[in-house]
Amino acid sequence: MTGLYQDAERATDEPPLGDRYAGGEPLTWHGAKVYPVLSEVLGDVPTTVTLTLRSAQPRHGVHGLGIGLAVEGGHVQLDGRQLGGVDVWSDAMAEGIDLRVCPTGAGAALSLTPVWVDANEAIVSWSGNYGMLITRERSCLVLHCSTGVGPPDFTELVVEFATCPTPPDPIPPAEAGRYGGALYDLGVAMHGRGDELQACQLWRQAADSGHAGAAYDLAVVLLRYAQLDEAEHWWRMAADHGDVRAMAGVAEVLERRGKTTEARIWRAAMSAESGH
Repeated sequence: MTGLYQDAERATDEPPLGDRYAGGEPLTWHGAKVYPVLSEVLGDVPTTVTLTLRSAQPRHGVHGLGIGLAVEGGHVQLDGRQLGGVDVWSDAMAEGIDLRVCPTGAGAALSLTPVWVDANEAIVSWSGNYGMLITRERSCLVLHCSTGVGPPDFTELVVEFATCPTPPDPIPPAEAGRYGGALYDLGVAMHGRGDELQACQLWRQAADSGHAGAAYDLAVVLLRYAQLDEAEHWWRMAADHGDVRAMAGVAEVLERRGKTTEARIWRAAMSAESGH
């Protein structure tokens, strides 16, 4: 990509990138695809968008760098407001920022494009040599952004972009029992995506509502991190609901603590339950 940055310095005689885009499709520029906008289909699932700054190098005449996020068929939920879009500036992305995007229909989509503040303190986008080179890493896309000021320079703003399903807000205990299965299933999905912390939070809510499967899975993770007290607590809860696997888990924790007599009692109960 360094070669592309060097090519940008020699591209002053070319028409501006903004004059060459055909709609939202990328153009080929010095052998690379340059995107005027990044579009992502959301479907009907609430989504958390994470933007994290890697670097910002505004050129002369540019007073601010950011990413403009717009939502079609939904809104950004921010500080109690529902917004059709929002400009996220580099200082806000310095430590990473999460934005909750809520679809209102199955066809919802979001779009991202560079924005900047020019010498007149006006917020500008979709003009001049703006665009993005997009690279993919294991857990995110990386947006290498050029503003519309001067020749293309994709080192001006570099931002990580990632999405994941938004976990539901905590449910009051009085209502949680109605949603235990849904919370458990969402926890399984988050665990499958590698987000173990979020999965455990969801399983804890489901387990608090009496969901035995969530209590069992939560205990498995807790045992792996040597949190024996909590693992035993949740396995006992699942075992009280007749979960044979949880009975074996309680016995394992007791054996680790040297309480072999009580462990044998649990294993006997497990065998009796299995016999049924």
